[in-house]
Amino acid sequence: MSIVDIKNGVSRLSAKEQAALAYWIITNLDGVADKDVSIDAAWRQEVRSRVNAIKTGKVEMIPAAEMWKDILGNYAATS
Repeated sequence: MSIVDIKNGVSRLSAKEQAALAYWIITNLDGVADKDVSIDAAWRQEVRSRVNAIKTGKVEMIPAAEMWKDILGNYAATS
């Protein structure tokens, strides 16, 4: 099978399938696909936990402007 054959086959895939294939190719270039899966799973769990904390009221949401003011104020104080 030539690269032209592969390109032609890929061009017949849906955009979602092409994206999945591209992701698979990139992650397998370094041989770290298995590590990426575990990292991805950990991040998904973290996101679920944070969303749950927001939905249940365990954390207080603040406006972005206030967040940046706090961050930049703290940064200025430590510089």
